[in-house]
Amino acid sequence: MVSGELQILQEVSFHPNITELYGITRDSNMNYYLILQRADYNLREYLRTNFSQLQWDDKLNIAENIACGLKFLHDNNIIHRDLHTKNILVFKGKVMIADFGHSLYEASEELDINYYGVPAFVEPRFLNDQSYKLDKKSDIFSLGVILWEVSSGQIPFKSAQDIEIIHRMLLGGRETPVEGTPQKYVELYKQCWDQDPENRPNSNSAHKILENFKELRFS
Repeated sequence: MVSGELQILQEVSFHPNITELYGITRDSNMNYYLILQRADYNLREYLRTNFSQLQWDDKLNIAENIACGLKFLHDNNIIHRDLHTKNILVFKGKVMIADFGHSLYEASEELDINYYGVPAFVEPRFLNDQSYKLDKKSDIFSLGVILWEVSSGQIPFKSAQDIEIIHRMLLGGRETPVEGTPQKYVELYKQCWDQDPENRPNSNSAHKILENFKELRFS
């Protein structure tokens, strides 16, 4: 998977919300490793450690940064396919999408038979049928769950086993909004995680909504 991940990172790692690629190295057993920008936390760790100090403006900034990085990927016809809060890094307040090991170009016909994903963040149609081709709207579904976690500081379905999560997801089950969450933000993540991919916004629209919302909050 290193070759595919390397190719994608060479195209996109200059974006401020994508982890930066510094190079590649090889060990004595001829195993190759990517050298990437360091990070203080992944997003889940960051929320666990800092959530009580975060204001809504901080949460909106995190959400907008993630959506900005995802928009850039989609503008370059790259589907991440494994977006969740452990694959987003935080370094000195900078938020970056990382881990492109399962990412593919939109036109690719390649099947990733080793992909299972983190169930709470995975496109429900893929959970039901693993021959389903993950696409940009699948990334948007993942974004919706990420936005909920940013708003709540909680792990989605944290007390449930994977098989239970999958069952609930297939029936349209989702986490509930946390008290105090701005209504426009709730509306956005509910649109993103809609069961029907056709009802989800594209990455440009999702980013624009968050960008406008952030500007209104900061003005």
